[in-house]
Amino acid sequence: MLDLLGLASLSLVAALSGAVVPGPVFVIVVSEALKKGKKAGPLVVLGHLAIEAIIISMAFVGLDALLGSAEAAKLVSYVGGAALILMGIYLVRTAKSFGADDVSGSNTQFASHGLVAAGFLSSGSNPHFFLWWFTTGIPVMALSLATAGAVGFIAFLTGHAAGDLLWFSFISYSVDKGRRFLNQKAVRFILSGSALFLIAFGFSLIFLR
Repeated sequence: MLDLLGLASLSLVAALSGAVVPGPVFVIVVSEALKKGKKAGPLVVLGHLAIEAIIISMAFVGLDALLGSAEAAKLVSYVGGAALILMGIYLVRTAKSFGADDVSGSNTQFASHGLVAAGFLSSGSNPHFFLWWFTTGIPVMALSLATAGAVGFIAFLTGHAAGDLLWFSFISYSVDKGRRFLNQKAVRFILSGSALFLIAFGFSLIFLR
């Protein structure tokens, strides 16, 4: 039992080591929480976990080397960069139309599948996300399997998902509670800044390789 708790804790800490670094997912969670409230974080994480499930599945069938190849990195940079630019442009348009009802939180209806898709795209468009998996995620998963087999793998999954969910839920909850102290102009400024980050990051992936 102690071994399993240790593996889950190791996986949780490893997940946090990647999650706390500001990147596209962090920016999406902050911007969506400003618009749609504290539920944004967990829903974005669902999309994030979905692409991680694909990576884990590919590792099991021996295709992890393909994902780590130079060709794959180049493809992710170009396609991911374009996706981030489009997401940034959409966020600019959202910032311009952001109204007083959005600031107060009275307008909270949203499509959950859009947030899940945003989590998937913002994760998959970031080459550093894949780099983390090859340098940290897969080695921790392999250690868990070697230590306790299938049960160790479950401990790894539990700890990893908990790390992502706890961190981004905390971020979205904090943003949701804090937005009541922000006026419409301040929120538009934050959203526009988030959009510029996504656009700049997208261009850097395409042109600074």
